[in-house]
Amino acid sequence: MLSVTPSRSRVRLRGPIRRLALVLIGLVALASVSLTTLAALVTTDRYIVTAEDVVDEDVYVTSVSSTVEGVIDGDLTIFTGDLTITGEVTGSVTVFSSGSVVIGPTGTVGGSLNGVAVRTTIEGTIAGDIFLAAPSVVISESGSIDRDAMLFGGTARVEGSVSRDLRGRTFRLVIDGEVGGDVDVASQKLEFGPEAVVGGDVLYRSPREASGTEGVSIGGTLTRLPAQSNFVYGIILALANIVGFFGFLVAGIVVLLAVRGTSARATGSVLVHPIKSLAAGIGAVIVLPITVVLLSMTLVGIPLAIIGVLIAVALFIIGPLPAVTALGNRLLLRKGGLFGAFIAGAAVWRLGIWIIPVIGGLIYLLAMVWGIGGWVLGIAAARSAGTGSSPGLRGSDTPRNEGEREF
Repeated sequence: MLSVTPSRSRVRLRGPIRRLALVLIGLVALASVSLTTLAALVTTDRYIVTAEDVVDEDVYVTSVSSTVEGVIDGDLTIFTGDLTITGEVTGSVTVFSSGSVVIGPTGTVGGSLNGVAVRTTIEGTIAGDIFLAAPSVVISESGSIDRDAMLFGGTARVEGSVSRDLRGRTFRLVIDGEVGGDVDVASQKLEFGPEAVVGGDVLYRSPREASGTEGVSIGGTLTRLPAQSNFVYGIILALANIVGFFGFLVAGIVVLLAVRGTSARATGSVLVHPIKSLAAGIGAVIVLPITVVLLSMTLVGIPLAIIGVLIAVALFIIGPLPAVTALGNRLLLRKGGLFGAFIAGAAVWRLGIWIIPVIGGLIYLLAMVWGIGGWVLGIAAARSAGTGSSPGLRGSDTPRNEGEREF
């Protein structure tokens, strides 16, 4: 039986911590999943829990679309297109969605709902907090949040109930339901509907006065503060950061699955031969652009130049993977396998880039160059071994360097 120790903490995010909220959501998701669960990853086109099904464990899924009509007695962590929950998840739900997330009228989540999506609609009950980043978030009239709500993104509508505080950063926020605690938001446009009730204070940052405040029942004070000049840019940057992190995780997992042996060799090269890997990366970064330019000067070489450009783009995305995985391998004390090392390393690496903006670019560049060097040496080792991949989780069954044995 695989097990996960779910995170039950509920932290009230205030002050500067809110600025890092979108960064931390990815780390919270990773912290809630054990390394053994990673080995039990369910990958499918459609993930369905029928009304008669009871899944008696935590679930970790990647899918094109997902539906939960029955019961998941544990946490659900899912990378998917569309997700619909009309049944029950007794634990928390952490979702990274490229489409819509819908908690239907009969849907219940016993813990918190955390994630990123294009559209999120809550018509059911969330017994914990919600922490969502999306262009569109709607808490409908039948929807209820039993603790706090933190929303980031475009348009957010609260027509149902939030038992405690409502916080976040949105372009437009409409409150036409009940908020039991305080409202503390930054929004280009704040609107109150005729059914709006706020039990505590309302503190909002906006370039304009809130509309519809005349008939609103507010238990505390209504205060408006000046909006920051880079408000819209801040929203876009925050969303781009979290989507970029999600994209890197997905791309990295796909590459690790596709070429495990070569990935293990590349990571092993960074671990065992760090200087040699860095030198090979510097050489590749210098030689590849020069080669592309020279090829583009001849009619025959143009197709090869185009291929070179595509390789450069691919290396910009997945180039850091061996270096990041090597970092995770050291952080986990050589435990956790290839996938665990990659996810741990990616989390720490991207966090370092985001919270140290002055040298964040250098951190990315160093990992990319180092990782490219690892790929060069790893591919060379794979060619020498006569194979580029191996079906085992730990890479090749007959490792060709010492670092690969660590996986």
